[in-house]
Amino acid sequence: MCGRFTLRKEVFDEIEELDAMDGRTQVPSRFNIAPSQPVAVMRLKGSDRDQAIIPDAPLPKREAVLMRWGLIPFFAKEIKNDRPLINARSETIADKPSFRGPFRRRRCLVPADGFYEWKRDGTSPMPFHISLPDHKPFMFAGIWDAWTGPAGEDWLETVSLVTKPATPEMKKIHHRSPVIVAPEDYDLWMRPSDPPDQHIFSKLSTDLDRQLEMYEVSPYVNNARHDDEGCIRPATADQLRLF
Repeated sequence: MCGRFTLRKEVFDEIEELDAMDGRTQVPSRFNIAPSQPVAVMRLKGSDRDQAIIPDAPLPKREAVLMRWGLIPFFAKEIKNDRPLINARSETIADKPSFRGPFRRRRCLVPADGFYEWKRDGTSPMPFHISLPDHKPFMFAGIWDAWTGPAGEDWLETVSLVTKPATPEMKKIHHRSPVIVAPEDYDLWMRPSDPPDQHIFSKLSTDLDRQLEMYEVSPYVNNARHDDEGCIRPATADQLRLF
């Protein structure tokens, strides 16, 4: 799974795809983004996004917005905070009631410059930070939905990150890995598809997966209240346990 990630302001501001968007969202530097918190999301813009169901039709413009991390299906009667739907498995996303609608019509991209995974070896979990070289920005594959309260009194947009079986390198830490979308695949991922393209995950480039670097960090990151550069600082010699 992917349960925490990072996005520094200067990295977000350098994402070229966001420059042409209207009303660009401003985000602060975040070193320990956790479930139920607001995250930046890039999606197709406006009420016309569903019209892109037409094969090969031009896609609507994109927009950057803030959403709560942890998808709440539109049909939910109430918000449940005990087990937020922060991840959607690529293998079952087209079939699960909570995910199949958003997978067809509400795909999105979530910018990041790194994420955390915890290696569990029978002792206390070891946190690792995973990123591209030089902490370059990348995009997680996501799906989003909109929820309203039973009397229409609330309106909340929420997002889940899509995960897949881990690559051989990632398996040293965890059996799941987030789906990272390469720039050349942004339109492929964001285009609505109804019925859904069952083979879309095999069409996405995995070049970025092979570039990921990882290093062990301090248990300081375990506390979601910690949100500073100490979270990404490499573990000290007496903390290192490696693989």
